[in-house]
Amino acid sequence: MTAPADASLPVLGTAPGHLIRCVQQAHTGLWQQHVLVGLTSVQYGILLVVGQQGKLDQKTVGHLMSLDKSTTADVVSRLVRRGLVTRQRDPKDGRRRPVCLAARGRLALVQATPAVVEVQRRLLDPLDAAERDELFGLLSRVAYQGPAPDDEALAADDGAIPAERLHRHPGHLVRRAQQVHTTLWTRSVSSSITSVQYSVLLSLHREPLLDQRTLGVRVSLDKSTGGDVVARLEERGWVERTRDAGDGRRNLLGLTAAGRDFLIDRAAAVVAVQAELLAPLPAGERRRFTDLMARLTRAHEAAP
Repeated sequence: MTAPADASLPVLGTAPGHLIRCVQQAHTGLWQQHVLVGLTSVQYGILLVVGQQGKLDQKTVGHLMSLDKSTTADVVSRLVRRGLVTRQRDPKDGRRRPVCLAARGRLALVQATPAVVEVQRRLLDPLDAAERDELFGLLSRVAYQGPAPDDEALAADDGAIPAERLHRHPGHLVRRAQQVHTTLWTRSVSSSITSVQYSVLLSLHREPLLDQRTLGVRVSLDKSTGGDVVARLEERGWVERTRDAGDGRRNLLGLTAAGRDFLIDRAAAVVAVQAELLAPLPAGERRRFTDLMARLTRAHEAAP
């Protein structure tokens, strides 16, 4: 197959799916640094929506959190084992066991909320106030593929529950947008290769023969994740290692012919997914979204 001009391939640094993943990584790092009560952002979100709604069936929890059925069941089960939520049998329908906030979960929610709010502030802090508001509005429409939920529909159950609105948290919007991208990717590009794996192929096409550390920097992967991704691509026969002629202790990574063929074959579908992800925005706002997300990514990557 004759390789097309690079212009027909996605550009990683301006691909909204990639930028969303990078900002999601920044949010995870900030969360781990500041939220010290043993809750992940997803666990916190479930406690918040259940507390504000009083009780919810598991399907509704998954819908509000943009989680698939399996992930919702796993996270709720973990929260039950920790005594943070309970499942209570519905007296009107013995088959239903809605999820309810336990006293311990209420305490954890109250304790975590100030740090959670700080994380949301720090996530967008590299932008000025007008840019933060602008990006928030754009991100909200991408995350919900249209208008966000109405505040009044998510009123807190009582005054003891934090009045935070999950759909007003940029970290939640970023995670939800990433879920949208994953869904579109699986449907239109591939169910057997992730967007991260494709990004590695793309980076090795742009810069042949990179060492694994440099590749991780290019694709925004930590050492452990990068090693796993490369190993999977090697198993497929799409990436190969060669010894660095200038340093016998170092291996360099490059594309195989099969890897290059796959990269090129799926390029149009990848570009189409990026466009579909931003479909709720008009053309000018799509460019603005990409610009602001790229700036946010660069700022967090440069942070100590």
